[in-house]
Amino acid sequence: MRNLNKMIVASAAIFAFAASAGEVTVTKELQAAMKDIAVHSKVVMVDGSGATPNTFHEDSDPTTLQIIMLAKPSDGAAQVSSDGEVIFLQKDTSEKEQQALFATAFYLKAKAREAASQPASAHSSP
Repeated sequence: MRNLNKMIVASAAIFAFAASAGEVTVTKELQAAMKDIAVHSKVVMVDGSGATPNTFHEDSDPTTLQIIMLAKPSDGAAQVSSDGEVIFLQKDTSEKEQQALFATAFYLKAKAREAASQPASAHSSP
């Protein structure tokens, strides 16, 4: 039942991301990877006391998604780290914005997985 709930939330977030992405192309393969990451990621809440998006050191574990509750508005805006491994939230972050941040994190993690699975020659341009 717990995985079903995670899948429903993940699907809703991914659908919302795909619908709002506009110029971003979300292929079926990428969507499947995002769902897989959403279901299998271990979400970890981390005490954000004193942390900011510029000073926080992530755990470097690609199987986790760290959630940092920032202590005060001056610590920074709600956002996702560039690699999708950390989501920074403010206490007043709306549910809709939280869903968008989760979907962005899953997207970034899926793109990283996709890039890692490409042959080395696919990364270089002529």
